[in-house]
Amino acid sequence: TQSTWVVGAGIPILFMEISLGQFTTLSTYGAWDIYPALKGIGIGTTIMVWYLNLYYVIIISWGVYYLYSSFTTGPLPWEVCDPTYQGQCFDDNSRIDIMKNLSDICGNCTIKQAGYKHSSELFWEERVLGLSDGLHQVGSIQPHLAISLVVAWILVYVCIIRGVQWTGKVVWFTGLFPYVMLIILFIRAVTLEGAADGIRYYLKPDFSRLADGEVWLDAGTQIFWSMSLSLGSMTALGSYNDFRHNCLRDALCFAGVNVFTSIFGGFCIFGVLGYMANEMGVPIQDVTVGGPGLTFIAYPKALSMMPTGSTVFSIMFFLMIMFLGLDSEFVAVEAFVAQIMDIFPSYFKFRFARELLITCTACFSLLIGLIMVTEGGMYIFKIMDFYSASGVTMLLFTLSQCIGVAYFYGGMRYKKDVEAMMGFEIPLYFPVCWYAITPIVCLFIGVMYFKELAPLEYGTYVFPEWSQPIGWTIALSTFSMVPLYLIIRTIMEWKNLNVLRTAILKPHQVHPLSVPPLLYKDIMKSHSWTMQHS
Repeated sequence: TQSTWVVGAGIPILFMEISLGQFTTLSTYGAWDIYPALKGIGIGTTIMVWYLNLYYVIIISWGVYYLYSSFTTGPLPWEVCDPTYQGQCFDDNSRIDIMKNLSDICGNCTIKQAGYKHSSELFWEERVLGLSDGLHQVGSIQPHLAISLVVAWILVYVCIIRGVQWTGKVVWFTGLFPYVMLIILFIRAVTLEGAADGIRYYLKPDFSRLADGEVWLDAGTQIFWSMSLSLGSMTALGSYNDFRHNCLRDALCFAGVNVFTSIFGGFCIFGVLGYMANEMGVPIQDVTVGGPGLTFIAYPKALSMMPTGSTVFSIMFFLMIMFLGLDSEFVAVEAFVAQIMDIFPSYFKFRFARELLITCTACFSLLIGLIMVTEGGMYIFKIMDFYSASGVTMLLFTLSQCIGVAYFYGGMRYKKDVEAMMGFEIPLYFPVCWYAITPIVCLFIGVMYFKELAPLEYGTYVFPEWSQPIGWTIALSTFSMVPLYLIIRTIMEWKNLNVLRTAILKPHQVHPLSVPPLLYKDIMKSHSWTMQHS
C-alpha cells in the first residue's frame, strides 16, 4: 500500500510542491498566483498546518517527559507497578505469579481477559496522561505535561528564530542523530532472542488487508506525513531554493531516503516486538499496537525487558523520538509563518517582523495546546489528529493541487515552465500522474474510506456521536477555504472574470511583477532553451 502511495502520489506531489515554491519564490498562498482563483488552497493549508502545529508538539512533550523519566539509577518508572495505580497492574516480576493464580480461578483465561494491565500501560494512562473516563470529562491540566509542553515549544523556537540558514544547520544534527540511534537500536534489536520471529511477521504480507480502506488511508497518511505533503511546508521551503536548483534530484532523494527509513525502522520495531512476544510467551500480533501506543507503551515495555542496558537504550530511544518530532514541527512552524507573511505582506514590512510573528505563534499555540495536556487531552488530541491534518483532508488538498496544476493551469504547460527553470527536461511520468494517476488514487482511497467510516476509538473507548460534528467542522474549516475563496473572488471580480481564469505566470512569459527583477531576467533567458527544445 505504501509503495502505491509513494509512486502514485508521494513523489509527484512532492516534486510539484517543491518546484512550485522554487518557481514562484513564494509560499503556498503566493505560489497559487499561477491560477489566482485557487488561492484558497494556500489559505486552507495555512489553517491546516496551524492545526498540525497545535497538536504535533504534544507528541514531542510526551517524548520530553519520557526522556526525563529515563534518567534514573533504579528501574525505569514503567518497569514496576506503582501502588497508586487504580487499575489491576502486573509487571515482569509479578506476571508469573498472577498467571498461576488465574489458572486456579478461571482456568485458561489470560491476564488481559482478567482485566490486568501492564505497568507500562498504566504508567502511560495514569502517570503521564492522567486519563479521564471520556471526552466529556476534560479535567485539569497535568503540571508535568504542561512543563514538558513549554520545553518542547522552547526547543522549536530556538531552532527557527534565527532564520532558515540557522535552521538548516540545526537539521544536520536533528536529522542525522536519529539515524545513529536507529542503527544502534537495530543492532541491539536483531541480537535479541525472538527478534527473527518479529521480523518474519513484519515481512510476511497479509493480502486480505488490502480490502480494508483504513489500511490504505493510514498508509497514505504516513507517506504524506513523513514527506510533509499537502501542508504547504514543501512549497514554503522550496521558495528558498536558488532558481536554477535541481529540485527534481532533491525530491527523488528525499522520497528514497524516506522509504528506506520507514523500512529500516520497521526492522528495529518488529525485532524488539518479536523479543517481547517471546519473553511473554504470546503470539506477535498480541503485542503489536499502533499510534501513540507503539511509541509510549509497547516500546518502553520492550526496553524494560532487555537483559542489560535498558536505561541507556531508553534514553537513546526517546532522544530519537524527540529529535524526529522537532524536525517535523519546526518545518511546519516555518511554513505557517512564511504563509502568513505572504497572505498579509503589508503587515510585516517592519524590522524583526518574522521574529515577532514566530514568538506570537509559539506563545499562542502553547496556550491553546494546554487543553491537550489535561486529563481528557488525549481524546482531544485524537480528534485533532484524525480530522485536522491527516487522512481525508490531505486527500482533498492533494486532489485540489493536482486538478489545479493539471487542468486549470495546464500540466504540460507547468512541465515546460519547470524545464525552463531547471534547464533540462523532466520525465513525462510527472504530468501523467498530475493528470490521472494521483487523482485516481486519491479518489479510490477516498471512496474506500467513506465506505468503511466508523466512529473514532481510543483503546476500548468509543467516541460519542456528538464528537463527529466537531471533528468534521475542524476538517471543513481547512478544505472549505478552496470553494469559499473561489466563490468570494467570483463575486468580487464578476465584471472581469478573466482575472479568475488567467494565470499571472503564462507559458514562456513570466509577469515581471510576480518575481524579483533578477529572477525575472533569469527566467526570460531560460525560455530560449525551452523554445529550442519544444
